[in-house]
Amino acid sequence: MVKKQFANPRDYALKLSELIQGTEEAGENVAPFFEKLRDAIDADKVAELPKAEFEEIAAEFDDVVEFYQATAAKITAMKAPVRLIGTHASLAKTFTAYAAATDMMAKSLDVANQSINMADFEQSENDQDTLMAEFLKHVRRAMSLAV
Repeated sequence: MVKKQFANPRDYALKLSELIQGTEEAGENVAPFFEKLRDAIDADKVAELPKAEFEEIAAEFDDVVEFYQATAAKITAMKAPVRLIGTHASLAKTFTAYAAATDMMAKSLDVANQSINMADFEQSENDQDTLMAEFLKHVRRAMSLAV
């Protein structure tokens, strides 16, 4: 009988830290584009944004969605130490949902008509806030159990 291999807690914490750092960097890179779009929405001037600028915002959103989906797959594929299996499963599920919420926001942008499905955009924004807070709670728990 083959024994299931579990991760070393230190290696797990290191790998998780690397993935989180990449996620933070991706978020920092897309933040100025989000803020520019949010300002245009709040001022009711989305249609007045230069077309190239709206396209650039949409492209940045698509890029970050791709990155978050890849990160979600990496987190899901990680082997967790035995005592972290449940926490890791929750962490992976939450980040996968977060990636889906960012995808919803990206898809709410209609580049051809330079418009936004505001119901989806607002829902995504709320979901992202909630899911990131939940994800970070799971990360703190995982890190405290891993050491």
